[in-house]
Amino acid sequence: MDPINEVQLLAELDNECCGLNHGPNTDSKDFPASDYLVVPVGYVNNDGQDTAVRELVIPVCHECAQSLLQDEWTLIYCLECNSSRWVCRKLAKNAYRHHILWLGGCPDCTNKFGGLYFNDLPSFKQPAELLASHIPVQVC
Repeated sequence: MDPINEVQLLAELDNECCGLNHGPNTDSKDFPASDYLVVPVGYVNNDGQDTAVRELVIPVCHECAQSLLQDEWTLIYCLECNSSRWVCRKLAKNAYRHHILWLGGCPDCTNKFGGLYFNDLPSFKQPAELLASHIPVQVC
């Protein structure tokens, strides 16, 4: 993301609410965004360099940003319908080892499975560094 777009996003941050699921009977307005999760989606090879086709920008609150940085939770996010679910790793049936799992379609929005992608976030010193992170998504 270029610096001009980063400044524009930060300027709009006061009006944003968290775009992630906080459980049943919650309103996103109760969770003001403190940062953005920026992930490049789709790649084109331009003369030996991979270039993101677009960037998925998700506003996140401080609590969600902290959860993404720790190893207790895994975020499951559908790229088709933008729904999300948190999985507590120690209570889950499966052994999750990634911070974010991206689904190319989920049972709620489609009956076709479009793929599974994941991110492992490096350890950030502050959640604000999430905005500057451009972590390539790996196909599983």
